[in-house]
Amino acid sequence: MKKLLLPSVMAISAFTSTAYASNNIVEVYKTESCGCCTLWADGVKEADFNIKVNIVSETELMQKYQQAGVPNNLLSCHFATYQGKDLVGHIPVDSLKNINLVDKSKSGIAVAGMPAGSLGMYAGDYKEPYQVIAFDKSGNQSLFKSYN
Repeated sequence: MKKLLLPSVMAISAFTSTAYASNNIVEVYKTESCGCCTLWADGVKEADFNIKVNIVSETELMQKYQQAGVPNNLLSCHFATYQGKDLVGHIPVDSLKNINLVDKSKSGIAVAGMPAGSLGMYAGDYKEPYQVIAFDKSGNQSLFKSYN
């Protein structure tokens, strides 16, 4: 019995730790030419998140948005996933740290466009107010957090 139990426990442990590790990586999809996306990913990494950056074509990026059901008014320059949620645009680190507070019915959060002063969109001391919007695959949206 002990001979069967140990391999089973090891297999479950390996599967669980692999699933946990992949779920705790911010996986970014961006085009090669987008510098602000790189700055966003660098900022997230500096905040001690694990990052995996995927360079994709514009077509592949649009496919990611479509597959995730991202509403057109929330599109931005990059797409990411983290802890089972879809991420669109220049989401601040503190919203990322609080991703577990997103309503379970929502599939992700987004910062529409590229607001000046948001993570990766540095404009000196100038900052535009912006919102992080939670969304679902049906296009329903709600406010997650405002930044001024």
